[in-house]
Amino acid sequence: MTKITKEEKLKAIIDVIEGRQTLRGATRKYQIGLKSLEMLLAAYKSHGVSVLYNPPQITSEFRVRIASWKISHNATYSEVAAKFGYTGIQQIYNWTNIYREKGPNGLLSITKGRPPVMTKKVHQTKENKKELTAAENRIKQLEAENLELRIKSEALKLIASKKQATKKSPK
Repeated sequence: MTKITKEEKLKAIIDVIEGRQTLRGATRKYQIGLKSLEMLLAAYKSHGVSVLYNPPQITSEFRVRIASWKISHNATYSEVAAKFGYTGIQQIYNWTNIYREKGPNGLLSITKGRPPVMTKKVHQTKENKKELTAAENRIKQLEAENLELRIKSEALKLIASKKQATKKSPK
């Protein structure tokens, strides 16, 4: 997927607004998705060029406002873009789902970006070590129980054989 510059997006918007391109023609010419271009147009009409060059600051409260407004107004992505000047379709989709499942608190706990890969691996390694240690302890415990049961079994066999021997021998 090719990254489309802000300037190319602006050219596509202006071409459509001024009638030099149809919506579909601009999507082909500038390699922009149809929904993305529709959202850009709606946001541009409401907020101007600042949509591209000064997008809104993404905060927890902003996420909650977008998701709750989209749900309560049964709004389309283009309507959200026009109202808030934000055009991240996938993020809006995700935020809306989180809001429906967990309420506003679900969106308040989101941190920006992905967790660092190293942190994730270190965390997994620590968990794996804990699991291995627990498994090793359980194995040692089972081995000890197994040894104890073998000793008891041998002792019972020995006792049984002595009883047999005493029954057979005359007194």
